[in-house]
Amino acid sequence: MRRIVSVLMLVMGMAGGAAAQGAAKVAPVPAATQHPGLVGAEELTKVSAPSGFIDDAVATDADRIAYVVADSTTKAELHVLTLSTKQEVVIDISPTTLTPVSLAFAKDRVIVIGEQDDGKFIAAAVELTAKSKTKPVGTVAWKSAPATHLTLITRDGKQRLAHHNVTTTGTAGGTTKHEMQLLALETGKRAGSLRSLSLENDANAKLSFKVNHWSDGWTKATGIKAGEWDKKEDQKLPDAEATFDLVTGKLGPRVEIKDLYEQRRRFQTLAEANGESNFVRYGLDNTSLQLWSAGKMRTLELDQPSANYDRKTLQGLVLPDGSAWIAFKVDPVNPDAVARKKADPEYLDIFYVAAGETKAVRKSRVLASKIRHRMFAAPSGFLLLERNQGFERGGKSLTLYRPQ
Repeated sequence: MRRIVSVLMLVMGMAGGAAAQGAAKVAPVPAATQHPGLVGAEELTKVSAPSGFIDDAVATDADRIAYVVADSTTKAELHVLTLSTKQEVVIDISPTTLTPVSLAFAKDRVIVIGEQDDGKFIAAAVELTAKSKTKPVGTVAWKSAPATHLTLITRDGKQRLAHHNVTTTGTAGGTTKHEMQLLALETGKRAGSLRSLSLENDANAKLSFKVNHWSDGWTKATGIKAGEWDKKEDQKLPDAEATFDLVTGKLGPRVEIKDLYEQRRRFQTLAEANGESNFVRYGLDNTSLQLWSAGKMRTLELDQPSANYDRKTLQGLVLPDGSAWIAFKVDPVNPDAVARKKADPEYLDIFYVAAGETKAVRKSRVLASKIRHRMFAAPSGFLLLERNQGFERGGKSLTLYRPQ
């Protein structure tokens, strides 16, 4: 559950940097710039947690980094660092959540999404500038009701918080009700109407529609619309794809299935993605590297030998324009190293693929012997959160890099 929300919110939080990233140039990886363990990048800033750990919720804009220092029991501090001035604001968000899963900037606020003990999520808008003496920095401007999923999306040109709640009645095979409302970031209030879709075994009999997967922050359900009788042709129409929009409460037009094999493989992949439509993964053949953007796939080719990387370490961040950052850790005993009878250095290699392109170009390398990282996108490049040994949540330091 954490992964679904954090990944979707992270991409929205980085949307402001898409243009800068899209301008990245294809060039050979240059020599180390600051220390032997860093190749093809410049370290811009690094933050560490004197106590506790830096949590997995991170956001950036052109001049700020937001992150959380926590201890998983009583402490959750929101840190907002302004890069140009090196000034940092620290805000206690523990009354809102002790388990933040994602952050996003919204002008002079940070939208914090956190997980509750029951597995549901809440969101709060935290002020970064004082509105008055009674509303200082750190004031919670609004807080959402709990939801099954909370996702920042852009709808009709405006950034909204998609509030998706799921309730189930009856035993197995009973009715599942999906309710959707969009919240305005300025007020936290509903923008538009509350809509719902009721399903039994993922199907709505009245619409003759069976849901396969969800997308766009759980605002859209895509599946199969059963063929209806065509009186003019005096025959039953074939089944077709269709998408139900929970924001409008309407089922979209039928889309002809031209290649049944392709459609079934695509539906299988998107169903397994569990609400995500932007991701990087290996194909069903466990060989081809795929980039999925807005539910459409393109096969990628690395500009380095793919056999040199440990596939289990794959990380991919797909940006709103369809470009992506991809990271792999070098397998020190890859086939080339074995042939040379000498283990390779354990670098984390960072690749970039431009929107619409299929070639992923290696931009930077960070020496990562016995170190695990989690990657985030930023307008100037990427961030790496260095994991604490033996822990899957958080890390001890967060570093911002700019590729050269």
